[in-house]
Amino acid sequence: MTNEIDQSDTTLSADRASSPWLTAGEAAARARCGPKTIYREVSAGRLRAARVGGRRELRLLPEWVDEWLTRQSSPVDASATIARRSV
Repeated sequence: MTNEIDQSDTTLSADRASSPWLTAGEAAARARCGPKTIYREVSAGRLRAARVGGRRELRLLPEWVDEWLTRQSSPVDASATIARRSV
């Protein structure tokens, strides 16, 4: 029985490693934010996600998370940053 459980855990891990889909927690780790932020952004329509099973089960592709981060970023004026440091 223990061998069967260990083998199924290994199979799940192997499937997980080969899947491009991220859970909300994994997407949050990638974006360095909390899972609640991921859920909120999906709910607001600013972050693309696929719903699986239940209402709160989300799957996201890494490129969707990256695109969202890029859209949320604002350009930084390097000269202003340097000027503030020297004051």
